Amino acid sequence: MSVKLIFVDVDDTLYSKRTRHVPDSARKALQEAQKNGHKIFVNTGRPLAYFEQEILDIGFDGMICSNGVYILIEGSLVYHKTVPKDVQKAVMDACVRHHIFGTLEGEKCSYFRNHDVDFHPHYGFMIQAFDLAPEMPHEFSWNHADSCEKMIVFSGEGSDMPGFLKELDQLSDVVDYIRITDDQYEILLKGHSKGTGLLKASQYYHTSTDNCYAFGDSNNDTEMIKAAGHGIAMGNACDELKSIADYVTTDVDEDGIMNALKHFKLI
Repeated sequence: MSVKLIFVDVDDTLYSKRTRHVPDSARKALQEAQKNGHKIFVNTGRPLAYFEQEILDIGFDGMICSNGVYILIEGSLVYHKTVPKDVQKAVMDACVRHHIFGTLEGEKCSYFRNHDVDFHPHYGFMIQAFDLAPEMPHEFSWNHADSCEKMIVFSGEGSDMPGFLKELDQLSDVVDYIRITDDQYEILLKGHSKGTGLLKASQYYHTSTDNCYAFGDSNNDTEMIKAAGHGIAMGNACDELKSIADYVTTDVDEDGIMNALKHFKLI
């Protein structure tokens, strides 16, 4: 049997935001697939700093982080890109002009525009999920960010998101952005995505994308689902992703990963 590469998004694919845990069925199924000789990968928008220990304990063969700009395979860093500092500053300045908030996400930590952690649900999620202090120390403010791999921006009262995005379009030769919700966007280096991360991993193992299986739930998984020979949408995935997937499994909390791996006879 040829080696298959299995790629899983994290939030609401591998990790349930409802229970704040990885379902036992997903953990056991991935480890069983690995014992069968297949390679298992996380492929996520999260930076390396944002992983719960229970995810790390699964024992992934590789980790594709920050939408394809940070790739670890079998313990070695095989690819890493950061946002150019002048572009990072241009985005930060545009955020200030249009009253946009957000985080600069990097390998070891994230930097917040300000300390108002109750301003937006994204702050609250990070505080709870990663056991951060309720009041962020000054060293984690934007001004202390030497570099970042990607950015999350979001609007609130008084924000001008359309004006901000118009400015961001002027940087379209360097960065792309993905809508997460109506008031939240992910900014990443142009030419990078979960899909390009998958392609680099398949090249590393000298295998075809026909041997790649990708699991996702949201629109930022689109490129990964398209790149894989077998794109799998979770039952709780958005309709847009389901429409392009090769297979729709059950929800994250209803053994979705296990059921799909069984369907494709990987376990």
